[in-house]
Amino acid sequence: MTQTRADAAAPVLHDQVVPGGECPEVASLVAPYLRIIRSALPPVEAERFFVRALDAHEEERRREGALQLGFSAYLSDGLGETWGGSLAHTSAWEAMQAIRQLVRKAPRADLAAYLRLGLGLARELGTSAPGRTPVPVGA
Repeated sequence: MTQTRADAAAPVLHDQVVPGGECPEVASLVAPYLRIIRSALPPVEAERFFVRALDAHEEERRREGALQLGFSAYLSDGLGETWGGSLAHTSAWEAMQAIRQLVRKAPRADLAAYLRLGLGLARELGTSAPGRTPVPVGA
């Protein structure tokens, strides 16, 4: 059966990778970036990263319509000065920026839904797998 454009845009309910009935096309593009974050960072750090991303998203939404620094600045602030010293951090950061850009271009997409999905996946990984130690940049 050939998939039409209408089929691709139809919401998929109760799908683990398509939160809240989001557009499957967006979910299929976001999912690899969620996996990058989840695999690049140790489970506890991935969980913290998604929590801080949710906080940054909420801060950006709270300040909507006012002068603000934006998601990336709020995320960076939330992660602290020690963030960014490893290749894993860089990989996770760039994956998050890609997720945000994809979601911004899709009118029905909800960034918070994808961040909560990523958080859930990180927590799931944290209960079943040992952590990884990030490799410092320049090592």
